[in-house]
Amino acid sequence: MNEIERLLIEMLKIPSVSGQEKMMGDFLVRELKDFEVEKQMVEKNRFNVIATKGKPQTYIVVHMDTVPGVVPIKITRNKIFGRGAIDNKGNIAGAIMAARKLKNIGLIFTVGEEDNFIGAKKIKIKKGNFIVMEPTQLQVASSQRGLIALAILAQGVQKHSSLDFKKEDSAIYNLTNLLQELYKKNWTAFNAIITSGGEADNVIAGEATAKVLVRPKNKAEFEKIIAFVAKTNRKGMKIKITDKIKPCESDLFKKGILVPFFSEMAFFPNSLLFGVGNISIAHTVNEYVERKELRQLEKKLIELIRKVEKV
Repeated sequence: MNEIERLLIEMLKIPSVSGQEKMMGDFLVRELKDFEVEKQMVEKNRFNVIATKGKPQTYIVVHMDTVPGVVPIKITRNKIFGRGAIDNKGNIAGAIMAARKLKNIGLIFTVGEEDNFIGAKKIKIKKGNFIVMEPTQLQVASSQRGLIALAILAQGVQKHSSLDFKKEDSAIYNLTNLLQELYKKNWTAFNAIITSGGEADNVIAGEATAKVLVRPKNKAEFEKIIAFVAKTNRKGMKIKITDKIKPCESDLFKKGILVPFFSEMAFFPNSLLFGVGNISIAHTVNEYVERKELRQLEKKLIELIRKVEKV
């Protein structure tokens, strides 16, 4: 086992689910003793870690939080398993290893990426180049989908279900009708969950709620969805946009791939995406990183930084 693998395994042992990143942050502060380190408070017991060396022209941005769920740490000939192996502790390990070899570099480790991006939104550094690390299988990504989050409240008439009633009296009926209509729009990466609805099977539901998340692939689709929501005005139905961020393209690198997921790239100008791992493995019960790929990360990251700084 080499140094980057040992560092990753050490971090895999530290739980860092969104909202509970303190132990991981404290570990990074200790690990970065050769850097100038700042703990940027975000909330009580939650902080970003910003580390610099020399006069950085480039900053490596990596989130330190993970999604919930335990993935037992396991090492095989070709893979290392564990929660965060690729999303994003393998990339944290690579960022640290590469930064140790460079004279002028900045590291930004954020909290809350898997939740509400609260850490990235707090970062005030906006000048320079930014390499945002996410699973891209060591390919440079120059664009990503956007994000539109909706909260839906459907209303009906609460009454005893033995009484005569019109189906429109049921908030459940009204909500599911709207959701079916939205599914038929075939928007990119559409997902809906019903968060509440009804109290008992002998009571007509007076209210029902849902959350919707859409990831538009380009600015035209983004504007189309926003316009649809704005004009959707129906009796007993309220649709609220709770978050929206346009799809973005890199000002730093134009010939990279498009990734389907949303990332902190949206919060940093002159940024691109790069890292180990296949996004289809992230957030799964068997999350793992390919050891061969992980061992290439330090070298590939340094090469990318040098290429970016010559642009």
